[in-house]
Amino acid sequence: MMRDELQVRVKGHLLIRDSVTGEVLVDKCNAIHPQNLAQTFARGLARDANGYLFKLSFGNGGTFYNSSSQIVYRPPNVVGNADLYNVTYEVQIDDQSAGTPSTNSVVSSPSPSPAITSLVTATAQLNANEPAGQGIADNVTTNLLAPFIFDEAGLKTPDGLLLSHIVFSPFEKAANRAIQIIYDLTISVS
Repeated sequence: MMRDELQVRVKGHLLIRDSVTGEVLVDKCNAIHPQNLAQTFARGLARDANGYLFKLSFGNGGTFYNSSSQIVYRPPNVVGNADLYNVTYEVQIDDQSAGTPSTNSVVSSPSPSPAITSLVTATAQLNANEPAGQGIADNVTTNLLAPFIFDEAGLKTPDGLLLSHIVFSPFEKAANRAIQIIYDLTISVS
């Protein structure tokens, strides 16, 4: 049966855990930027230099405390010329263009036939010594705007197009902790 129109659904999921203890810091689905993702699909089909996942961005502007000291979650930025609220650190996940082997990668895996779903998995490792300038231990900082208290993340193309955005409960990335990030995009066509 031939169809002249298809529906594409993309679901994102972010898992961040402590590399040593296995403690789960974030386990949550995310929002997708439909315009930017459609543009990236088209770029990929045309072999454009910006048609793939390149980096994972972290920020600390996704939440704030209101006057009652309750945490408030800002909505994901997935419309128009979007970015994280406050980008504080970015890590390259495309190990093919890094020139040196890395624990960071982007891989795809199709579902077994006849399924019409594929999975793209971006993985990254932030070791204890990265990013530079972080605190020596988590839960020591009292400044909620410290640069490496993360509460938002997103996937981007080489030219910085934001493809996904997720806001989560803040956690501090400090030198006493290494974290593993697994960011999945499940793509279904029907």
